[in-house]
Amino acid sequence: MTLRVGVVILPAACWSEAAAAWRTADELGFAHAWTYDHLAWRDLLDHRWYAAVPTLAAAAVTTRRIGLGTLVTSPNFRHPVPLVKEALTLNDLSGGRFTLGIGSGAGGPDATVLGRPEPGPAERAERFSEFTELTDRLLREPRVDFTGRHFHARAARTDPANGPGRALPLAVAAGGPAGMRVAARHGDIWVSNGSSPQPGLIAPSVTPDLAARQVRRLEEICGEVGRPPGSLRRLVLDSNRTNPPLASVDAFVEAAGRYQEAGFTDLVVPFPRQEPPYAGDLTVLERIASDVLPGLQEGPRDAPPPAQRRAP
Repeated sequence: MTLRVGVVILPAACWSEAAAAWRTADELGFAHAWTYDHLAWRDLLDHRWYAAVPTLAAAAVTTRRIGLGTLVTSPNFRHPVPLVKEALTLNDLSGGRFTLGIGSGAGGPDATVLGRPEPGPAERAERFSEFTELTDRLLREPRVDFTGRHFHARAARTDPANGPGRALPLAVAAGGPAGMRVAARHGDIWVSNGSSPQPGLIAPSVTPDLAARQVRRLEEICGEVGRPPGSLRRLVLDSNRTNPPLASVDAFVEAAGRYQEAGFTDLVVPFPRQEPPYAGDLTVLERIASDVLPGLQEGPRDAPPPAQRRAP
């Protein structure tokens, strides 16, 4: 099994500095590059933090071949109608290289900044199910009407050129059974970043053993909903602060091998920064690109990843 490797680049530097990171990821041959979509992020609440969509627009016209995406955006402050319009625009700017990554949204600043009470687990799960269903339909249909408890759309026109299948790939983050069912029904890619005792407040962590258990549960759920498990890509974001995957080339090789064994098709690691969080040595990433990636990733390094389109 091949393993596509990508990086997540924090939108925490002005573009005159950040552009170099996106170009480097592209030139080194990584399969995809992502950014977080928050209004304010846990570790950098009182520091510079830019918006994901314009950052990705700049990345789309700065890079040449690398896949781009959100990892992830959520209904904490997003509505599917404008979000899908922005995603389709990013896909056009990038020449078909964009993946829309979505998740249920954790607690913390993003959940309360608009003045609404923070939802409990049951409401968050229901809201996410609606959010994903509407997003999926908007990516497939030229005009959508939708009435839910949390989201509504009336004659929403997003992409009149939509044909059979979906306009761009949809990645769905989920750590538990309810979210995995949403991913199995609607996603092209399932995303895991492990677990956190207080999502949004304490950084999540993942281990290959935990990830392997999640894969087994996902496969069971795919069977329950009638989805062939092999039709769903599996992406793991390893942003561990202890035992980081970019501590050394050997650390990365060990982690990548174990995620492959667990059944993952994609691995994302943080692009190294000069200061925490995700402080690291860029030369390690460069050595991984030159010495390890060719044996993991399939296809020519200058070819963009294919768009994933599924019939409804």
